[in-house]
Amino acid sequence: MRISHARELRICRAARLLAAGQSPAEVARAVRARPETLVRWQADEDFRALVDCLRTHGQARRALDALNALTDEAIDRLQQALTGDDDRLALQAAQQVLDRVGLVRRSVVVGEEAAEQVIRVEYVNPEGQPISTAPWATRNPTASGPLQGGGVRTPLREDGDGQDSVD
Repeated sequence: MRISHARELRICRAARLLAAGQSPAEVARAVRARPETLVRWQADEDFRALVDCLRTHGQARRALDALNALTDEAIDRLQQALTGDDDRLALQAAQQVLDRVGLVRRSVVVGEEAAEQVIRVEYVNPEGQPISTAPWATRNPTASGPLQGGGVRTPLREDGDGQDSVD
C-alpha cells in the first residue's frame, strides 16, 4: 500500500514522540490522528521496530552526552595526576593515556628472555565497521608491527611478509 508523504511524516513524528516517552493520547493529538489510528500504527511490526530503534538511539545519545560532559574534568584529573608529586599515580595516568591512544607496549618476562606482547584495541560501530581514533589514526595509517590473531588481515608491508624491513 502506497502512503502519502504527509501521512508518512505524521507516522514518523508519532514514532519519534512515542520513543521520547510521550503518552499515546499526547502523540495522537500532536500528529492530529485518532487514537484508533495510532493503535493501528503501533500494531505494525515496522512501526514498533522504528520506535524501539529511536528509543535506543535516544538512550545512547543521552549516555554519550553525559560522558562528553565529563571529558574535560577527566582530562584535568589526568593532567593533575601526571604533574603531581605521586610518581606511582603519574605512571598509572600515563599508562592510561597511552593505552587510550594505542601506544602501549607491554613486555612479559618468560624464563630468561622477554617476550613482547602488543595489545591492540579497535573500536567498531554496531555494524562492525571500524571507527577512527583520529588524529592518532591519521598520523599512523598502518599498524606498527605484525598483527596478532592468526593473520586476519592481508600483510601490512609492501614486501608481503608482514614484517618491517631491516634497513
